[in-house]
Amino acid sequence: MVFHEPLALTTTLQAQLDAVGELSAEAFDRFSQLIPAAWIEQALQATGTASLRRRRLPAERLIWLVIGLALFRNEPIWHIVRQLGLALGTEAQVVPVPSAAAQGRQRLGEAPLAHLFDQISRAWCTTPLPAAGRFQGLRLLAVDGVVWSTPDTAGHREVFGGGRSQHGDGSWPQVRAVCLMEVHTHLIRAAAFGAYTTGELSYAQNLMAAAPDESLTIFDRAYYSAAFLLAWQRAGKQRHWLMRAKSSLRYEVLHPLGEGDAWVRLPVSPQARRQHPELPAFWEARLIVCSSGRRYLTSLADPARYPAEQVATCYRERWEIELGFRDIKQGMQANDTVLRSKRPELVRQEIWGLLIAYNLLRWEMHQTADALGVPPARLSFQGFTRAIVAELRHAPLETPGAFPKRLARLRQQARVYLLPPRRRRSCPREVKRRPHKYPTKNASQLN
Repeated sequence: MVFHEPLALTTTLQAQLDAVGELSAEAFDRFSQLIPAAWIEQALQATGTASLRRRRLPAERLIWLVIGLALFRNEPIWHIVRQLGLALGTEAQVVPVPSAAAQGRQRLGEAPLAHLFDQISRAWCTTPLPAAGRFQGLRLLAVDGVVWSTPDTAGHREVFGGGRSQHGDGSWPQVRAVCLMEVHTHLIRAAAFGAYTTGELSYAQNLMAAAPDESLTIFDRAYYSAAFLLAWQRAGKQRHWLMRAKSSLRYEVLHPLGEGDAWVRLPVSPQARRQHPELPAFWEARLIVCSSGRRYLTSLADPARYPAEQVATCYRERWEIELGFRDIKQGMQANDTVLRSKRPELVRQEIWGLLIAYNLLRWEMHQTADALGVPPARLSFQGFTRAIVAELRHAPLETPGAFPKRLARLRQQARVYLLPPRRRRSCPREVKRRPHKYPTKNASQLN
């Protein structure tokens, strides 16, 4: 898919809006305060889905409908159309029948939403970050996977699959996704998703192009692959990675870099070499062993610029992407991780809309945090989300000029959603043994 620079709003689209009615054009302008209308039009033009005939729910409004499905989680689709004032015409207060919105989503497809998400991430995720939001000058990113459940239909089970156990198939078909997230802003830079039966590493291959130069990406141990990590490192300039090392890691020390710090040689498995014949028999990386016994692998080779202790501490930032997923599932989806859509193509469309809505909220939080002079993580995601959704609820009842004023007032009152600084953990994270109802007997007690 080829992406272009944002275009100005064409006279054709504006003429269509003006022809439908003054009220409708004004309603459309309200939402351009959140996402520029030119970006939406470009996504439609690039994917060939722009509305050619006059409809009450044209394609540009249907994009906002899909985003509204994420913002208004528990409300029916016809009410979202009314809540956001999406229906065109001089009688916009009369809501089209629910089937019109459902058929419109099918006409729209997923391609415009995917294109719009890419436009948004390119624009919003490339803004300069303060020194506190970087690691030794490197932009800090994290990659991890997340799973959504879908309605239990035959089509979803065939396309997406799901988990299995000794008792058979899981309760719900599931979609597996892997996201690349900015640690400082929590904005999602890129995402790949599809069948649950496909592993995270396969989806992560599609995120390489989205990683910027001069960055450090944090992975967990599931992404340990010589082919993947070397390709990630070589995809650009100064594209580094950091991950926890497995306990079964085999290596040979080439030369020490300091106490608990060495440059090592790692064997490439025969299976990996069969799949990637270009791989060498061995590859090299830096191994950091902490006093706690935890070990980390990284491509940051310079111990003077990247001290071992700071690199090990930086790995904790990987938990920020877990917090981002928590905000999506708990804050936006209200702990209901089963998606709405009954067709596989609409499930993919719904996920793109969910990611766009999440980035929209995060972008507003980022701008508000800059105005307050605090990190974006200091703002309550759930509190800020409720405030934005409340503003959207009132938007159709006001004049277009009132909506940006309400957003400005929200930013001025944002200290209400300010959280206290995070406390340092008094004890390290660890996996504890599960409690047992009865004491466990050892072998000597059984004799």
